[in-house]
Amino acid sequence: MKNLNGTWLKIKTGDDYGLPEFIEFNDDQIIHFELELKSGKELLKVRTEWSEKRTEAKYTFVNDNRIRISRMGKTHTVLNETEFIIEDAEFWTDYERIEETKTELEFDEIEKLEFNAEWNGEKIPIVFNKYLDSTTIQEINKKLKKEGRKLLLESLQGTYFASIYDNGERRTLIGIKEVDNQKAVLFGFPEKPYEVIAN
Repeated sequence: MKNLNGTWLKIKTGDDYGLPEFIEFNDDQIIHFELELKSGKELLKVRTEWSEKRTEAKYTFVNDNRIRISRMGKTHTVLNETEFIIEDAEFWTDYERIEETKTELEFDEIEKLEFNAEWNGEKIPIVFNKYLDSTTIQEINKKLKKEGRKLLLESLQGTYFASIYDNGERRTLIGIKEVDNQKAVLFGFPEKPYEVIAN
């Protein structure tokens, strides 16, 4: 049996609008955690009310540090105003074990770095403490008194994350496996490649 120790980041997909979440395996339970800011840029895990029996979830290892958990649920298909179909369905979610980021840089040194990553044809600029929205969207946000999207550097248990905030709320975490002045190895993507090198 492969190792289930440690803290696992829930990998969000494009249709997942929930807040970032972590799990830990404890005896026969899967414990769920959310995040809150401890101090500065250090995050703290907060246990949620949801835990589940390990025996009620099927799981398979994608690799040593990535697990896929399948759970049973229901799909609701609306046919028209009065008819719908409810069916049993299996849903799966990937989780990736977090490990301390390999780096010789201090937090504030990493925060000043700028990288460019590409994942499945999408260009991802990694620039901390700056708005991600276009100038036009920033102007609209200003009129609507919204903050917009921003990337912040945060850490949990020695792992650094590029945290995407939307209107002041943490929405997505991109893990940083290792970082130096030339490159960053990023993890936490929903499909292959699960890791990306940003230069």
